[in-house]
Amino acid sequence: MKKLLYGAVTALVLAACASDNVEPPALLKDVVKPEYKIQEAWTRSISSSDVVLGINLTIAHDDKDVYVAANSGKVYAFSLKSGGTDWSVQTGLTLNAGPVLGAGMLVVAGSGGTVLALNPADGTTLWKAELNGEVLANPAIGTGSVVMRTTDGRILALAADTGKLRWKTEYDVPRLTLRGACDPVIVDRMVLEGLDDGKLVALNLDDGTQMWEAVIASPKGSDELARLTDVDGRIAVDGDHVYAAGYRGQTLSVARSNGQVEWARDLTTYTGVANDAGNLYVTDLHSAVWALDRTSGVPVWTQPEMRAHNLTLPTPFLDTVAVGGIDGHIHLLSKKDGSEVARASMGSAPIVAPLVAIGNELLVLSTGGTVGAFLAVPAGD
Repeated sequence: MKKLLYGAVTALVLAACASDNVEPPALLKDVVKPEYKIQEAWTRSISSSDVVLGINLTIAHDDKDVYVAANSGKVYAFSLKSGGTDWSVQTGLTLNAGPVLGAGMLVVAGSGGTVLALNPADGTTLWKAELNGEVLANPAIGTGSVVMRTTDGRILALAADTGKLRWKTEYDVPRLTLRGACDPVIVDRMVLEGLDDGKLVALNLDDGTQMWEAVIASPKGSDELARLTDVDGRIAVDGDHVYAAGYRGQTLSVARSNGQVEWARDLTTYTGVANDAGNLYVTDLHSAVWALDRTSGVPVWTQPEMRAHNLTLPTPFLDTVAVGGIDGHIHLLSKKDGSEVARASMGSAPIVAPLVAIGNELLVLSTGGTVGAFLAVPAGD
């Protein structure tokens, strides 16, 4: 299970994991007709003391470097071309979120609420901000602002040049929630954010006032565990359409202009929604991967054969979608019908962060601290 729960739910999860009733990952079938060979370009192993166990540590890149962070507080810049170390810095924090690249800076956040903006060229600190609250969501960087979300329900905008507080707004947090948080998204002068009570809100980037809200998941059931409705996964945006999904809720399309629901489908996830020009892609709670028509939400295909592999959010990649799994495998699924067309391994440590696509290359980060670049080459070459 990727995400733990707060409070009493944590004990329930631990008890379940210790029992014999936890569903084992499905036995992987051979790829019948490989369409690609996944070739390692390079891999780097971060030292054992720097394993990447954070809830939302991920991968950032520019045209020169790949940036990753470790729970221990270290941030690395590896050459995109060779994997060589261009720089590394020890922040002295327990990092839980980032790095995110934008506006000439690299932003990471610590468990105690410290936010650092680093210079991507050498890792030096540009500014530091104290939010006094745990941060599990990746920041969003927009024109003039860095937007942060804390686990106590605050959404804050910091000045991009100084880190000083511009505005903050607060939302109530249910007593029990999933241990995670939705990454805010900035589009034009709007901030989109999913909340722990199952709602999606749009805020004005200039002052934090709420513009609209939409219900993704409504609490149901007789106890707090059954009523969990967090919107923790990633939000996708395409023009005036916002796509979001909730835990024990729906995957839906909302009009960005006014928050009106355009369509909704009963499909629940905690990894969120990805999109390309044709479809939406969702990994459900059982690790079935779905392609949905983005205009109607009607399923195009589903791939259920990797049940209980805790697959990542799908990443559109060439004519496939790429996912990573609990056993360190990289899977490529055909955009046409969801069939698996290639597979490779990056060791045995789980892959939790969504894979990052650059042309015909995938950047991959495992919880064991291995980061790598892999090329997809047509099988006939």
